[in-house]
Order: sequence, then structure tokens, then C-alpha cells
Amino acid sequence: MKVLWVLVFLFLVALFPCEARILNPEEARALLHQMHEQTVARDYWGIWQFSDRTTEERRFVEVFFLRGVGFAWRELGRDDTVNVRFGNCRYVVDLKSKEVKSVYPILEFPFAPFEGEDIPLLLENYLFDLRERELTLFSKRTMEAVCSFLLGEEGDIVGQRVYAPQGEVLEEWKLLYRDTSPEFSWIAPLLHLLESFREKIPQPEPLALGFRGEVFLPDFIPPGFQLRRAYLLKDGTKQFYGFVYSDGLLSFLLLQSVYPFQVSGSNTFRYFLFAREKGKTRVAAEKRGFYFLLVGGLDPHLGQKVLQSLNERGGRK
Repeated sequence: MKVLWVLVFLFLVALFPCEARILNPEEARALLHQMHEQTVARDYWGIWQFSDRTTEERRFVEVFFLRGVGFAWRELGRDDTVNVRFGNCRYVVDLKSKEVKSVYPILEFPFAPFEGEDIPLLLENYLFDLRERELTLFSKRTMEAVCSFLLGEEGDIVGQRVYAPQGEVLEEWKLLYRDTSPEFSWIAPLLHLLESFREKIPQPEPLALGFRGEVFLPDFIPPGFQLRRAYLLKDGTKQFYGFVYSDGLLSFLLLQSVYPFQVSGSNTFRYFLFAREKGKTRVAAEKRGFYFLLVGGLDPHLGQKVLQSLNERGGRK
């Protein structure tokens, strides 16, 4: 009999290796606010490690954060360009010329994965399982783990794991080292860059969320996602409408050329890119001469369904 109880105990330990519980909405709300506040509570320089479990790729990223200003980051060994975040946009900056090479709307951002404004959507779409210092988010629709956050001693986010529907880890970010009072001489150029760019960096022109110009919008949006931001983006002489949809955690960007790139009277979508790489779906298409691109953390077939539902002067039904 004693042997039986030992076996039962070992089974339970294996099944529940540490105390875990599903947080109620108020507990989850309080924890999410604490995580966000502590993650951006102090300036720091640090090294993050990215691991892709499917390809065994590993890289190291140098990150500098300045409160009230933004983030700057670059891969170790890359001395020519740096990425800078201001608001909801990522700017790729040439360090020699100090000029902006490209501007992109922010989708997922591992160093600060969500903002305070995202918390209501997170609570609407996810369940939260707290196990020691790891908070796992389960989709309320599929009941599958989507990602988990590793928490530091003060409740700040020091790591993130992204899961496949079957439960295996696809990608992982981990904070390896952090210095909250760096004195390295080469930090000074990054500090100067952030402070000088804050006032003069070009900002994408925002569009009101109720915007209804000469634009195609989807009739189908995946459950849980909402239109969060809309931009007018410029790339040289070309202009694009950019629409960012989010469920609080995952996001996708829908781009549409403002003007047709070619003369075409066809109302049928012509696809010339349909792929999923490094956890991101990319679906590109052309219709009536307009160019469309969807990028984000969606299943490729869902991305195609979003594009197929686009209607001129469209909107949500």
C-alpha cells in the first residue's frame, strides 16, 4: 500500500511540478499592469538572446532603453544600423549618416510585449496560468497555449516563449544581462541619438480609425482582433495605407498602396507571395492594380481569407 501512495505522489509531482492556478480577471489585470510598469520602470542596457527552436538559430541583441524616450537595439556585431522605437513605430537608422532608412509599424515587440492600452483586449481574449515566475497565456477560443512570459523578482518581463498549437516552444527570448546604470563610453552615441531623434524624427501620418477614403478594408477579421492603428506610410515616392489589427498580444499589419501600381481592371486577387517564415505570415496580392501585403502572426490561410474579403470603401460587417 505504501508503494502505491509513493507512485501516486510521484505521478502528481510529474503532472504538477509546481503550484499553478488560473488567475481571475482582477488578479490578471493587476498582474499585467505590474508587469508592464516594472518592465519600463528604469533605464537599462542589456543583452537579450533569441532562439529559434525549429531552425536552431541563435542570436544576441544589444538593447538600450531610456524612460520617456524609447528603445534602441541592434544585433551584436552589427555596427552599421540600429533600430529605434518611438511610440508604435520602428525606425531603422544608419549610424554613420544618422539618417532614417526605413519606418515600420510595430507588431510584436519582445522587450516590452504589451502596453497598458492592450490589457483590456488581453483579458478579453486570453486565460492566464501563473506557475511560479512564468505566466502562460491560453487562447479562450482554442484553449491552446500561445505564449508565456518569464518574470523577474520585481515582476518585470525577462523572457518570452512562443508556442506552436501542439504545445512545443517555437521561439524564445531571454534577458541574459542587464545594467541599470551603464557607464560604457559607447552608450553615449545611442543616448544622444534617442534624445535628438525624439523631436525631429519623421512620424507616419495617423488616420482616424473611422477613416473611409478610397481604400479597401476587410469584411473578415479573425475573431478577437480589432483595428488599433491606421497610418499613411511613405516609401520614397510611393504611399501606402497601413492598418494594424491586434488581439492584445498578436498583431498583423495590412498594407495597401494608395494608388494602383499598374492598370488592371480585374476584380480577382492575384497572389504572388504566400509564406510563413520565422513565425510570421506574409501574404501579398494584387487587385485592380493595387498592391496588398499582410504580415503578422496569423495562419497563412487566415491571412489569405482576410485579403479575399477586402472591399473598396469596405469595413467590418
